[in-house]
Amino acid sequence: MGYTESHKLSVRVEHLESFLRFLSAAKTEIRYSAVPVVQVIERHGSELHFLKECVKRCNDGEGFSQAWKNAVLGNKKSDGFAAHDAELLLSFGEGFGTSDTDGQLSHMELYSGLFRSNLKSAREDRNRKSKLYLTLGVFAGLSSALLLC
Repeated sequence: MGYTESHKLSVRVEHLESFLRFLSAAKTEIRYSAVPVVQVIERHGSELHFLKECVKRCNDGEGFSQAWKNAVLGNKKSDGFAAHDAELLLSFGEGFGTSDTDGQLSHMELYSGLFRSNLKSAREDRNRKSKLYLTLGVFAGLSSALLLC
């Protein structure tokens, strides 16, 4: 159990880093080409499950904002996001693709800063709690073994 909790902290960090890479690539794509947001996600969102699901839902005829919302809510646990990460993703999706190029770039810059803040917090949590969870898991296993013997 300790390993599982420790692993969840690492997965959250990895997925926040992946989303920040997506935002960076999407900013570049939007700045230099006028493609729909679904194509941007399709080209640059292969690292995260919810982005792949969002594209799939859009291709199946669902509207972008609803597809984004359903994809985030359906994959927040498997993608390792905390509740406040998921709220931030939902908020990002509400404004993604709804304005002109300059508005989109500003929107993405704002959320890049917010996600960087979450990433910093996630790294601190991982560094602080990861060893604790592993140690507690080992001691719980040893205690169980001693009680059974």
